[in-house]
Amino acid sequence: MRFLRNLWAGPVGLMRRPWGVRADDSDFRLVTSPAAPADPAVPVHVVVTPNEINEMHGTGPLLKRLFCGRRGILSIRSRNDWGTQDFGDWHVKISQPGTAGAQAVRRVKRGLGDRNIKSVTCVPFLAAEIVTSLAIKRAYGGKLCGYVMDDQNIAANGIPDQLMGEFLGECSLRLATHPALCDAYEQKYGLAFHCLPAVVPARLVVGHADPAPDEFPPRRAALLGSFWDQSWFDRLCAALEPSRYQIDWYGQNWSPWFSFPSSTLARAGIRSLGLVPEGRLAAELRGYPFAIVPCGALDGYEDNTGVASLSLPGRILFAAATSNTPILLVGSARSCGAAFVEQFGIGMTVPYDAAKLVAAMERMYDPHLQATMRGNAAQIAKALSDEGVVEWLADSIEQERPVDLRFENLFARRSSVASYE
Repeated sequence: MRFLRNLWAGPVGLMRRPWGVRADDSDFRLVTSPAAPADPAVPVHVVVTPNEINEMHGTGPLLKRLFCGRRGILSIRSRNDWGTQDFGDWHVKISQPGTAGAQAVRRVKRGLGDRNIKSVTCVPFLAAEIVTSLAIKRAYGGKLCGYVMDDQNIAANGIPDQLMGEFLGECSLRLATHPALCDAYEQKYGLAFHCLPAVVPARLVVGHADPAPDEFPPRRAALLGSFWDQSWFDRLCAALEPSRYQIDWYGQNWSPWFSFPSSTLARAGIRSLGLVPEGRLAAELRGYPFAIVPCGALDGYEDNTGVASLSLPGRILFAAATSNTPILLVGSARSCGAAFVEQFGIGMTVPYDAAKLVAAMERMYDPHLQATMRGNAAQIAKALSDEGVVEWLADSIEQERPVDLRFENLFARRSSVASYE
């Protein structure tokens, strides 16, 4: 086994810059930080994901928060899509060409060597993550935690039922990002799930309702997050084009799978600002009357049905907790994002329809609506903080159950501030 060292600076997760991952990076090329524990007997906690952990997509920042400061983290990915990896004391790519079994066990042993593995946290999106996680558990022992962020089994067919059922049965702790996702898997597999949402950096949380500015810039709004289906982008741009609004897009404007033509963006009035540091994003959002978040239309025209049906966009939580900015969700009123926005009274939902979108955008400027939505967001902000969540997750995995029900309690609440309807 080779240990390839890179130019790191400081403890795990606090590097001067991320290191490159070659597009053709071969399996089993274990990369080690000079700050990684040298003792082979040190407890190791494995995190298994479909692709690289970095700031370029939502899974990366969230996992960094959940494991911030922990030592002995070994990150395994199934494939390379984003070109950089900046998480873990070690990282390695291990693809799984077949189903779970002796071959999968041999592959993980080749990649991990003789290590003292205490836990495996798997974020499944491809079958490969599950195959790897089951093989590690069988080869090394340790506790297995399944954390479903995006569905690929209920509304989509990315992971076979037999494999998912076997995996969930082996997990001593099962988590999902919101109640609808928990309920869907509980009903199908008869196993308990618990909530762990896309928590927000505690330093950015605004838990008091600041007054909205006396005046917002006219005909201007923010656009948050990523597009996880080409149809979302195409339909949103078509709906925005007649509005003559200036839309500032803070989100990943490059994708290995989708196209965002500059001419289409220009016609829709969208100025693409790309990914910006979260502190800057929180500050910028306070100057907008609302933030647009795209989601699934649920009308049969989407390719990514799992994400469209059962995902809760993390940027909704981020905007609510860090700036109390009202949300204009564009997509289906049956989506999980719409349910969250409605439950807590922090925004409204509108379909991909130009006339209805413009009417909703104009309504968002109403001062009473602004005050009500911002007050509602402030009420839940602290409950979305990542304060203490690293310890919460570590202890919950160790005890094989949530150490407290802080997130179930959050989602059971409704805002006590009067509805804006």
